[in-house]
Amino acid sequence: MKWVILPEPGEWVAHLPELLGRGGAAARVLAPWALPGLPSSLVPASLRAAVRRRQPEVPQLSQVVSVPGWTALEAGLRAWGSTPQARLRARFAVRQGISRLAALRPPASLTRVVAPSLAAREVFVAARARGARCVLVEDLPNLRALHADLDEAFARHPEEHFLRNHRASARDVARQEAERLLADEIWVRGDFAREQLLRAGLPAERTRELHPRAEAFDSPREDSPAGHRVTHLHRVALLAGPALARMGAPEALAALEARPEWTLWVRPSEDSDLMRLEHPRVRVVTRQQQQALDGVDAVLAPAWCESHPPELARAITRGIPVIATDRAAGFLPCRTVPRGNVPALVAELDALTPPRRGALAQGGPHRNPR
Repeated sequence: MKWVILPEPGEWVAHLPELLGRGGAAARVLAPWALPGLPSSLVPASLRAAVRRRQPEVPQLSQVVSVPGWTALEAGLRAWGSTPQARLRARFAVRQGISRLAALRPPASLTRVVAPSLAAREVFVAARARGARCVLVEDLPNLRALHADLDEAFARHPEEHFLRNHRASARDVARQEAERLLADEIWVRGDFAREQLLRAGLPAERTRELHPRAEAFDSPREDSPAGHRVTHLHRVALLAGPALARMGAPEALAALEARPEWTLWVRPSEDSDLMRLEHPRVRVVTRQQQQALDGVDAVLAPAWCESHPPELARAITRGIPVIATDRAAGFLPCRTVPRGNVPALVAELDALTPPRRGALAQGGPHRNPR
């Protein structure tokens, strides 16, 4: 029997056929939050998207195990988590609780356990005692590296006080690292994450690559070949993820100042500096507009710390250029720039457009070879 721990809806569940390995993809999936399948006619139109999100698409013949009353627990956690920091602690606490729950009564004849970060330690200990293989999905950033990157970003931008928030506890950091020691396989979402594990001494043969699934995104646009170049006068750059300092918002805005022919689209969050976003060439967009990418000429992801905004894979699939740091590029073929390097970001924007008449040609862009 194969046992999957799914503490919350996540994109990585689409990779279960790979994560479950040979011998069939059927498994028992512990998803306490899951809702039973209902005919769409019985679900109000306004709730269908939310209900679908709570119906995990697991491999055929798999059994989803939910926990009665879980929605009430979630409601209580939402009421308690009134700040981003409190919500982060609640999310991590839920993951740890589910790992302990899964370890109490694992399935008989257990052969393989798949679990994400901070939801694996206890169930991996129980699985190893039975001789089962432990598969860790690193769906959260490397917490120790994340803290170091946030500290570096704050040193560069001391006015961005939110960069000092949202730290995991030392216990969470230790838990994440203990899970890696217990895992037989560790699936990571990018080159940066893998390099951090290798530097920590993890054998390379235990790492696996978790690539975005191409079918999850739009088909390539016929008018956007791989050599996409921006040729019209008005140009639109989209900042990937929320408009936060850790996502490179200050660098994107600085590039905007340097190139008045560009407009920047951003999606604010509750921690965004709204005063800064009142620039005349900044347009605030919704999450739906950000994901659609309609009218976007380039996607910017100058993130200071590890992040995986879904807009990047969508843009690559549609032939839209992506300029990103190694923290955001994942395994995608982006045009990479160093963190905090505004001139490099501007140079990449310039490389997308032909030089003005009489201007000196810019040097060729550095593409991320993958």
